[in-house]
Amino acid sequence: MPHRLPLRRLPRVLVPAGAALAALLAAAPAAASITLPLHTAHRGATATGFGTHSCDQIPRQYRGAGVDGFVFVLPGNDADFVSLTLKFRPTGGGEVTVHVADPSDAYPDGIVEDNGASKAWVVVPSGWKLLDGTAVVDNDRTRADDFNLTHTCPGGGASPSPSPSRSASASPSPSVSTGGSSSPAPNDSGSVEGSSSVPSNPATATPGGGGSGGGSLPVTGVALTSMTVTAAGLIAAGVGLLMVRRRREATFVADGPASAAGDDGSEPTPHA
Repeated sequence: MPHRLPLRRLPRVLVPAGAALAALLAAAPAAASITLPLHTAHRGATATGFGTHSCDQIPRQYRGAGVDGFVFVLPGNDADFVSLTLKFRPTGGGEVTVHVADPSDAYPDGIVEDNGASKAWVVVPSGWKLLDGTAVVDNDRTRADDFNLTHTCPGGGASPSPSPSRSASASPSPSVSTGGSSSPAPNDSGSVEGSSSVPSNPATATPGGGGSGGGSLPVTGVALTSMTVTAAGLIAAGVGLLMVRRRREATFVADGPASAAGDDGSEPTPHA
């Protein structure tokens, strides 16, 4: 007959096994970050010239005349944006670098989640051209080779993309004064003067904040849920068997003398 592990020894096996698996899960390395380039076809785009116009993900208070919104997406749904570095050319020439998300600069921006996709947005003065960009994402095993400009929100607003839960168009709420010029020119130090046409960027414009697709960022890396449940189950099973064994021993003592259980797990036979 095959050897069977006595019932009384099972807790001693299951509890250490569950604890060892839990320790292994805690020590599992998380996925590393990686830097991806902007899709080549989207370099040199302007808000008015880009093919898809929508103000989705751009918070309403940052839409209006004199400003343009750019929204980016990370394809594959297997990683999330950590940060973006974007280079723009103002209408007066020069080059301006914008970091997303950076609540301390003059350009409102943020990183949001939209139906499982990681997206980032930024608002700059009207007419600025997107020259290039890079993005740091949190999964070096992502299937994505680059990130995309998904849509733009030209100055004055744009109709949102069709959706069953949305109306066909949105009414922009201009909150900015265009002043004498809608596009400031950089000074000798490379910074841009006259950028008052862009709404100030509050400290709340942090990753995961704002936007119609707002929400917390999902956690990526090693999928630990099923393994954690298995470890917890092993520990619980061991503890439960130990309690059953002790209850049986207490019952036998209360009923009177009985023969001791054998190592094969058989029940003791009470005296007649």
